[in-house]
Amino acid sequence: MSRSEIDALNATFVQGLEQRDAGKIASLYAPDAQLLPPGSPPLTGAAIEQFWQNFMDSGIDGGVLKSLSVEEHGDRAIEVGHYEAHAGGQVVGTGNYVVVHHRQSDGTWKLGIDIFNSDRPAPEA
Repeated sequence: MSRSEIDALNATFVQGLEQRDAGKIASLYAPDAQLLPPGSPPLTGAAIEQFWQNFMDSGIDGGVLKSLSVEEHGDRAIEVGHYEAHAGGQVVGTGNYVVVHHRQSDGTWKLGIDIFNSDRPAPEA
């Protein structure tokens, strides 16, 4: 998996946020993908698109994905990166992510397992 392929997937993801298009984001995931967001059981299928729709409905309207490392292992590639979530031109969230990309039968890459966490302190109880 080349850096340009990672950059293209990440750019499409951010475009989906900016365009408020959860379907565009969901299209980046493999059919058998799992999204593992904080405070949630694993999400699959239509629940992935619904998660991103809810995320944008909370006010998120953009962001940044910065890939820090990529290791390819056959039909799998592991990406580690840092994210920013934006709302109204402000950074409202930052954190880290790991994506296991899966090469599809047509040679394209899709997100197979996506997990992320905030690097901001948890709110006090």
